[in-house]
Amino acid sequence: MHIAKLFRITIGRLANLGFAGAIALLAMHASASAQEFPSRPITIVCPFGPGTAIDIIARQLAQDMSVSLGQSVVVDNRAGATGNIATDYVAKAPPNGYTVLIASTSNILNQITSNPSSDLLKDFEPIAFSGRLLYSLLVPASFPAQTLPDLVAIARAKPGKLNYAGYIGGVPQFLGEMLNRAANINMVMVPYKSTTDAQVDLLADRIQVWFTPVPSGLPVHASKQARMLAVTGDKRTAVLPDVATMQEQGYPDLTVEIGYFLMASAKTPKPVVDKLYGAITKALHNPKVREALAAQGVEDKEGGPDQVRDYLAGELRRWSEVAKQSAPAGK
Repeated sequence: MHIAKLFRITIGRLANLGFAGAIALLAMHASASAQEFPSRPITIVCPFGPGTAIDIIARQLAQDMSVSLGQSVVVDNRAGATGNIATDYVAKAPPNGYTVLIASTSNILNQITSNPSSDLLKDFEPIAFSGRLLYSLLVPASFPAQTLPDLVAIARAKPGKLNYAGYIGGVPQFLGEMLNRAANINMVMVPYKSTTDAQVDLLADRIQVWFTPVPSGLPVHASKQARMLAVTGDKRTAVLPDVATMQEQGYPDLTVEIGYFLMASAKTPKPVVDKLYGAITKALHNPKVREALAAQGVEDKEGGPDQVRDYLAGELRRWSEVAKQSAPAGK
C-alpha cells in the first residue's frame, strides 16, 4: 500500500479509535513490518578498517546472511574516534534492523575511558555474539623466561627495568597493570600507536613484554623470533594448545577476551532481532565460515540478546573497576 494512502487511513482510524485504539493500531503496523523483514538490504557497520579482525568477522557473516535472509547484507567501514563514529551512527539509526553494529571489547573500553555520546546498554538492542579473540604475552627470543612465573621472577629482581608495549586506555595497558598488581611487580608501559611498531621493538629487544591478540603473536612465535609465554583465555587456544593460560600459571584475574557482538538501535522490534539472531547463528554454524574465522584465530562464542546484554553489563563493571585501579594517584 502506498505510504501516503496508508498514512491518511491511519490518521482517520486514530481519530475514531481514541488513544488506546491508536496504540493497538500502531502496534499492528509495526508487527506487520517486522514480519516482512527484511525487504531491502541490511548494513553491518564496522568501527574499524578493512582487514581488521572485526571487519573479517563482519564480512564472513554478511556473505552467509545474504543467502539465508534473501537480501544483500553489506559491510560499511566507519573507522575513527576509536570506534565511536560507527557506534554513534548506529545508535541514531531507525530501529528497524536494517543498520546494525558489530562491536567488541574496544567499544566497552571506550565507554569507560572516553566520553561517548551513545550508551551501549541504553541506546542499543543486543542481537548476538559472533566470536572472541584471546590475548597473548610474548617476550623476545633472547629473553631468558620460559614461563610466566619465570618472567615474574625476573621482574621482581629488576623492579622498573622491564618494559611492556601498550596504548593508553587499551587492553594491553590494562593487562600490564593487572599483572603488576597480581604479581607485585613493576613493569613500565611504553606507549605505541600501532601493533606493528610494538612488534618491531620486541624483536629488536627494545621492549621485553608484548601483549597482543593471539593472531598477531602467532607468526613470530611460530618462527621462533619471539616466545609466547601465556594466553588470557579460560582455556588454551586451539591454534596453540601447548601454550598455557595465565590462569593455569597462577593468575586467574588475567582471564581476558576480546568479545565480538552485534547490536541494533534501541527499540528494534523483537521479531526483527530474533530473525537477525537466527541468521547470525546459522552463519556461525556454517563450516566454511567457521574455518575462515578459525584461520584468523577467532574462537567460538555464541549467544543471543540476553547473553549479550548480561555480558555487556558484566564487562562494563569489570573494566570500570580495572580503570579505577589503573588511574594515577590523585585522579
